[in-house]
Amino acid sequence: MPAKINTNLNFGEDSIDPFDESDENLWVKIEHLGRYLFAADYLRQFKLGCIADIACGMGYGICELEKVTDLVVGVDGDAEILKQAIQQCHNSQTQIIQHDLEKPGLLADKLVTNIDAIVSFETLEHLINPTRALEQFAQLLSPGGFLICSVPNVLYEPRDHAGLPTNSDHKQFFNYQSLSRLLEQHGLRVNYRVGQAWSNILFKRETQLLRNRSISQRLGEYSGLGLPEIIRHLSYLIAYPTVEDVDGSYSLIIVGQKIK
Repeated sequence: MPAKINTNLNFGEDSIDPFDESDENLWVKIEHLGRYLFAADYLRQFKLGCIADIACGMGYGICELEKVTDLVVGVDGDAEILKQAIQQCHNSQTQIIQHDLEKPGLLADKLVTNIDAIVSFETLEHLINPTRALEQFAQLLSPGGFLICSVPNVLYEPRDHAGLPTNSDHKQFFNYQSLSRLLEQHGLRVNYRVGQAWSNILFKRETQLLRNRSISQRLGEYSGLGLPEIIRHLSYLIAYPTVEDVDGSYSLIIVGQKIK
């Protein structure tokens, strides 16, 4: 059944669909899906009533979150992407909202009164003012509510000749200290720090082997590896976040909790 949609403001960034078989960026796809698999598995135990997926993109993560809660609220700024996201929803109660995170008023229409968890992956680095976003997240969360978020690790962010992020959509560099400090400043305690080191290591190893001409193509270029069941399997096997070797991960992933 279709989800409810409410348009508000504008926030559009680059997006990815892990189940797009024409996209050969295997490592990127399984990392994106792996983060949502982890978030759903972690939050399942708490039997939460409402989870917000902020910067939900095409909505593939919403499908995972719908399995562990009664209500999912998906938020993004790109109207065209949200049209795709709404097609991913299986719960008629799911709400899809368009909003610019650089502006105040996130969920100001009060469609939802209590949010038990916020999931927001690869979002804060896109914002000129990530502090405003964290402030809104903290205000929306119920006491004891969870924030699971990720940002690129500054150790692996390419820079241009001026020292700025090569990806022009990225406006911030983060390390673990700066990200955790931002959460703590808004009343959120860091419970866990996890990462996806295995996929990052294998991607770099594959790149090295290509340069050495030991292999002729990337794993993602082989036919059949883009099938949804294979992507899901590899996401669990290789790109599922763990507490092992987190400094080797391209993304810093934090599980925070609002202090009661």
